[in-house]
Amino acid sequence: MMTDSGNSTYNSYNPDRGRRSFETASLTFGIISIVLMCTGVLAIPAGALGILFALLSRKGKNPFTGTAIAGLILSCFGMIFGSVITVIAVYSVLTDPTVLDQVREMYARYGMEMPEYPFTTTKGGGL
Repeated sequence: MMTDSGNSTYNSYNPDRGRRSFETASLTFGIISIVLMCTGVLAIPAGALGILFALLSRKGKNPFTGTAIAGLILSCFGMIFGSVITVIAVYSVLTDPTVLDQVREMYARYGMEMPEYPFTTTKGGGL
């Protein structure tokens, strides 16, 4: 019986196999963070995961490949602009005196009563 273990595909080791998975995951999460950028908050964890996977794809001191760089750039872009959109939304909600009235109207429209919070709006504006 003759065996040739030198040419076996089962015994071959490919050190780049795990690296390519992280590169693909980085690019995927980068694209997801760009798509979710308009939601603000959801783009932040997707971008963070994309950055993490891009960094994990290096495997030591190996340089970034094109896929990992694209994933890193898209993830950073999505995370930064998602954070900016979130900050703008929170700022506009906290500084607009009519927001609480609009929320009360939404509660009333659905037959619910809005719980009281420690702040109230005044007719002069502000919280």
